[in-house]
Amino acid sequence: MTDRPALERVLSLPVLVLYGLGTIVGAGIYALIGKVAGEAGAWAPIAFIVAATMASLTALSFCELSARLPRAGGEAVYVDAGLRARWLTIGVGVAMVVVACLSAATVARGFAGYAGTLAPLSHSAAILLLLAVLGAVAAWGIGESAWLASALTLVEVGGLLVVIVAGADRFAELPARIGELVPPASGDAWLAIGSASLLCFYAFLGFEDMVNVAEEVRDVQRVM
Repeated sequence: MTDRPALERVLSLPVLVLYGLGTIVGAGIYALIGKVAGEAGAWAPIAFIVAATMASLTALSFCELSARLPRAGGEAVYVDAGLRARWLTIGVGVAMVVVACLSAATVARGFAGYAGTLAPLSHSAAILLLLAVLGAVAAWGIGESAWLASALTLVEVGGLLVVIVAGADRFAELPARIGELVPPASGDAWLAIGSASLLCFYAFLGFEDMVNVAEEVRDVQRVM
């Protein structure tokens, strides 16, 4: 047999965007914002901007590559097509698996922290419950997984809007305190921002989730 099995193309543009955005919001805001603020303090927004600028260069490259090579596998596929080095392709593939495991662990721990405040669950029980449910949905199918991810993304964004509305009365202080958001030219300040931006960069890897499902996207060249 020479024909490679094809995956079902069921993902549309809105679902794909929400699928990638869910990782960015879930990991970047809900799981990491406290760590970022601990590193950069009031300069945390600058750290996010620095990380977004760095991530955009990779994201734009992935945008072009995913349209040219619309296959599951993302970076491993691109390395294989561009460098033709089997050992390097395998290495990148293994690295992708390791990063995916770390990403899942980070989000799961973040979920466990929030779940523990709402229900009498230990961290371990909450993490195992989350992994069992998500594993079952993933086994069900990519369409169902993406729709669930989209729904959870809307819930996440809704939670952020609630926080913004709850703190809206503090916006009046912003003009007087805007100077606090501008970092000085000192090395210590930018070292803290740089350290925090490395954490932030991880949050923007939602675009990696998107390219890894390119083989399941409708009208892939346009949508991706």
